[in-house]
Amino acid sequence: MSATTDEELLSAVKAGDTDSLGVLVARWERPLFQFVCRMLPRQDDARDICQETFLRVLKKAHRFRQGSRFSTWMYQIALNLCRDRMRKRKRWSRLVLQRDELPQQPSGPTAVLSRDQDPAHAVEQQEKNEAVRRALNQIPAEQREVLILKEYEGMKFREIAAILDCPESTVKSRMYYGLSGVRTILVRSGIQEP
Repeated sequence: MSATTDEELLSAVKAGDTDSLGVLVARWERPLFQFVCRMLPRQDDARDICQETFLRVLKKAHRFRQGSRFSTWMYQIALNLCRDRMRKRKRWSRLVLQRDELPQQPSGPTAVLSRDQDPAHAVEQQEKNEAVRRALNQIPAEQREVLILKEYEGMKFREIAAILDCPESTVKSRMYYGLSGVRTILVRSGIQEP
């Protein structure tokens, strides 16, 4: 069944084959979780969003358009759920007094050092990664989405345009301004040379 395409599996899901959904989940749960972790700072939220994404794939399989790519459709669902979660958090934070900054959980698995890896280099790299994550959280959401889809998920501009339902030129513009914004923030914080 590994030679079966995602789109063929989704067709089987439409026909009531829940085993095909299991194959899709096995293929996509890790990449989807990593994507959602980059969009949302809390891993608990990311797990919820991933679960909800696969539930919507099951419930809305009949709405999938022939000729489309499953991954594009799945990322659209996940991105919309992330946006909803961020809007709810923003509304809630206006109602509740919070501390200056809540502690954030790491956004990915902790790397294990090999014997020959320099611990100082690993700590430095982790600090740079954290600085980039903070910088990403400071730029506008539409720029952050494009950067994450392009740089972390390795998608092409046309795929991102399909997910965001906008022209490729808009995606490229958001990419340019997003990279510029992240660079400015990193230079200001002393992480990157001007």
